[in-house]
Amino acid sequence: MEAISKGVDQVQDSSSSSRSEGLLVSSDEDSKNGWTKKQILTAITLSLMYLAQAISFGIISPFYPSEAAKKGASSVVVGLVFGVFELVIFITSPIYGSFIQEIGARYMFLSGSFLLGGCSLAFGFLDRCPDGVIYIVMCFICRTVEANGCAMLATASFAIMASTFPDNVGKAIGILEIFGGLGMVIGPAVGGVLYEVGGFLVPFAVMGGVVWLAAIISFFILPKIEAVPKVSGSILSLFKIPGCVIVYIIISCCGASLSYLDPTFSPFIQKFFPWVTIEQIGFLCMVGPGVYALTAPVSGYICDKGYLGSLVVGGLFLTAIAFFLLGPNPLLSAIIPNTVVEIIIADIILGLAVGSVIIPVFPIIINLARYHGFEDNLQTYGLVSGFFNSSFSLGAFLGPTAAGYLAGEVGFAWSSSTCGFLNAALVGN
Repeated sequence: MEAISKGVDQVQDSSSSSRSEGLLVSSDEDSKNGWTKKQILTAITLSLMYLAQAISFGIISPFYPSEAAKKGASSVVVGLVFGVFELVIFITSPIYGSFIQEIGARYMFLSGSFLLGGCSLAFGFLDRCPDGVIYIVMCFICRTVEANGCAMLATASFAIMASTFPDNVGKAIGILEIFGGLGMVIGPAVGGVLYEVGGFLVPFAVMGGVVWLAAIISFFILPKIEAVPKVSGSILSLFKIPGCVIVYIIISCCGASLSYLDPTFSPFIQKFFPWVTIEQIGFLCMVGPGVYALTAPVSGYICDKGYLGSLVVGGLFLTAIAFFLLGPNPLLSAIIPNTVVEIIIADIILGLAVGSVIIPVFPIIINLARYHGFEDNLQTYGLVSGFFNSSFSLGAFLGPTAAGYLAGEVGFAWSSSTCGFLNAALVGN
C-alpha cells in the first residue's frame, strides 16, 4: 500500500499537466468565473437523484430481514436478496460503461431512474406473494431488474460528473457521495417510520414515487451531454495498468464493508436489545452513513490536495477497527461491553473510514488512466465509472452474502470480525 500511495501522488502530478484541450469545461474558465450554469444544473440534478436512489435502496434494512423470515426465508437467503442487487451491478456496470457513448449518458441516466423507481414500487407488493419459494423467487426477480436501473444510473452519474468537473474529480465525486451518504442516513430511518405507519407497502410506494418525481425533474433540467469521438478500449484494458488490480480489490473490500451489516444488523439488535423498536433500529442504521455524509466533503478536499493513497490506507485501518468493535470481537468482550453506545461508536468510526476509502479511489483510477494514455473524455470516464461500480458491487454482493452465512454459523461478533481482518490484511499489504 505504501508503494501505491507514493505512485499515485507521482501519477497525479504528471497527469495534472497533460489535460486534453477537448474537455467539456476548462480549468481556466472554472478558476476565473467559478462554476458555469451547466455545471450547477448538472450537480443539482445528479445530486437530487443520487439522494433519492440512496434513500430508496436503504429503506428495507430495518424491517425486511424480519419480514422475509416470516415468509420462510433463511438468513442466508436474506443475505442473497441483498447481495444479488450488487451482483447484477457488478456484471452490468462494465457493459454500460463500455457503451455509454452509443447509449448516451443522459438517456442512460433517465432510463435507469425510471426503471429504479418502478421496481421499488413493485417490491412493495411482494408481501402478497405466497410464502416460500414463490416469494423468494419474486424478490430475486424484482431486485435483479431494479439493479439494472441502478447500474445505469450510477454509471452515467459518475461519468457525467467526472467529465463536467475534469480538474476537480475528487470534489465532484465528493458532492455525489454527500447526497448518497445523506440518502443512506435518511433511508433506514424513513423506512422504519413508514413501515410503522403503514406496513410493508408504504415505504416502497412512497420512495418509488419520489424516484420517479426526481427523474421527471431531471428530464427538464439536466443539460445535454456533449458527445465525443468514439475511442477504442474496454474496462479490461484498465486492468493492464499497473496498480489497477490492487485498486479494484480495495474498492471491492470497501463495498463489502459498507453492505456487510445489511442482513445481520437488524436481527442482531433485536436479539440482544429486544426493547429497541424497528423505528429505532432505523435511526441506529443512519449513524454510520450520517458521519460518512458529513465527512465526504473533507475527504474530497483532501483528495484534490493530492493525499489520495494516504487517505485510503487510513480508511482501511479505521474500517478494521470499527468491525472489531461491532459485536464486539469475542476476544475483546471482557473489556468492551456489548451496549448500544458501543455500537454507535463503532458506527461512527465506520462512517468516517468508508468515506476515506471510497472517495479517493475514483480519482486514483482516472489519474492512472490519464498517465497511461487514455483520452480525457466521456468515453474514458464511462470506462472508469463502470470499473468503479463493478468492483464496488462485487464487494457489496460478497459482503452481505458472506455475512448472512457467517452470522448463522459463528454468530454476529465473529462474522463482523472477519470483515475487520480482511481490511487489516489490505493495510498490511
